Amino acid sequence: MHFLFGLTLSEMGISSLLLVIIISFSILFVVAFGLSSRNMDSDGIMNWMMKKPEDWIGKKSHKVSGK
Repeated sequence: MHFLFGLTLSEMGISSLLLVIIISFSILFVVAFGLSSRNMDSDGIMNWMMKKPEDWIGKKSHKVSGK
């Protein structure tokens, strides 16, 4: 025998304004993730590396000031 358990939003302390904020940020996250995933393919990363080779993480030059 299965027992279902549920709470209403007011019992959880979630107001309608908070629910709208949660839903809007969830939609924003999914859209932003989709846009960034489309640009993070190997061709896109290679194009970026060829345009700005000085910006690679391994190519950062650390200038040491001498006396």
